[in-house]
Amino acid sequence: MATKILEEQFHDEMVNLYTKTGRETGYWAHRYLQKVKRVGGLQAAHDWLKPGIDSTSGLQRLMEKNRIDLSFEALVLRSSWSSLFTAEELQIAQQRLNNSASLRLSEEVPNQPQLLEGAVCQVTINRYERNPKARQRCIEYYGTSCCVCSFNFGQFFGATAEGFIHIHHLKPLSDIGEEYKVDPIEDLRPICPNCHAMVHLGGTTRSIEDIKAMFPRS
Repeated sequence: MATKILEEQFHDEMVNLYTKTGRETGYWAHRYLQKVKRVGGLQAAHDWLKPGIDSTSGLQRLMEKNRIDLSFEALVLRSSWSSLFTAEELQIAQQRLNNSASLRLSEEVPNQPQLLEGAVCQVTINRYERNPKARQRCIEYYGTSCCVCSFNFGQFFGATAEGFIHIHHLKPLSDIGEEYKVDPIEDLRPICPNCHAMVHLGGTTRSIEDIKAMFPRS
């Protein structure tokens, strides 16, 4: 009986998670809610935590909002619900959160009290660079110098750093949806990590013109 009550409480939490996420981030995961209502919150979580299941699109959207604490994986890992899941399922949930967090620039990580310990680390890739062909076309058109400060890694560090640059979406993918077809010339710009960090500092998205305006006047 106690287990049944716990399962019902977890289902309610999964439904509430949909509402809380929508209200706090503007991301309404309708397919998530449909699945939860159709099979129940616990069964939905079991299904999404099966090995080999790709359940990263929601995490990506939450990552763009700096709110992976609102993911169902984070919910599963709370001690209140851990008894409902196998060790393998808990490991999968933890690994997904770790992988998602590792795709964030350290400067973009907000002060979230519910971030899992050890989940934040620094990397040198841009989490928006989802299509390598779009990246290449952007570089072919604009080159590899930062569009904000003109810094070029190859010119400064030599052959080892030749071609290294971040690629920035002028409009965040979280605002235009997953099905949007990126135009590498209109939508993307090469940008150095320092300027890119300033674009997203504090969880916002500043324009390239805004960052240029921040440069000290000589």
